[in-house]
Amino acid sequence: MKYVAWLVIWLILLATPSVLLLEHQALFPWLDLTSGFAGATYLLTSTGTAPYAVITVVIFLAVSYFCIPKPDWLRMTAAVVLSLLSSFTLNHQLKSYFAEARPNITFLASQMGSPVDLYSFYNQHASQRSALVAQALEQYQHPDNRSQLTTQPPLQISPTIQQHWINEVGYAFPSGHTIFATTLVLTASYYLLLSGALGLNIILLCWGAAMGLSRMLLGMHWSQDVLASTCLAAVISVVSISVIEKIQRPK
Repeated sequence: MKYVAWLVIWLILLATPSVLLLEHQALFPWLDLTSGFAGATYLLTSTGTAPYAVITVVIFLAVSYFCIPKPDWLRMTAAVVLSLLSSFTLNHQLKSYFAEARPNITFLASQMGSPVDLYSFYNQHASQRSALVAQALEQYQHPDNRSQLTTQPPLQISPTIQQHWINEVGYAFPSGHTIFATTLVLTASYYLLLSGALGLNIILLCWGAAMGLSRMLLGMHWSQDVLASTCLAAVISVVSISVIEKIQRPK
């Protein structure tokens, strides 16, 4: 039964990016990025951003320590650490391989043309990319600087989210935040379901699903990034759980 429940959790995480991809829809730039909801979205996405992601894992493990039997907790902790280390390594390797531009960079390029040029942007050093994004954001606020190809009013972007755009100037695919969150959810869910800690499991699932949404709403990832990352996380979780169970499970 726990395997069916685990599969249902994975399907829930897949649902939104799958629908968006099939319908050829995007969540960015739908949201007013100065709104309170956008601020809450940014706070949520920050729980998957280094170094706060480490704090997120520590808090989860501390809470779960009191919710499940200690043998299960020890195996879960080992599986979580193994899966997260694996996902971190895979994420960095795949980003360089696929070299996909982020939605926000594509958006600024379409609005400005210059200084954000997609053909040369990612050939720059990270600090130079950050400077280009900062420059583009500053000029974007002035209608005369935007491309004549668009007649839409400028997207409102809070200073906090602007800084987030300036700080995160790497490639889009895959979504590191989504792999992190989904790997944690799927790996931990196996042990939470095994131990009957359904309340904590539901909270963790809601957080993981919201993480993927936050990345799309903030313009950091396309739906295919989140979808593929959710699939990759499932593979990583299954392998990590299998390894830990084979090594540590009592005979």
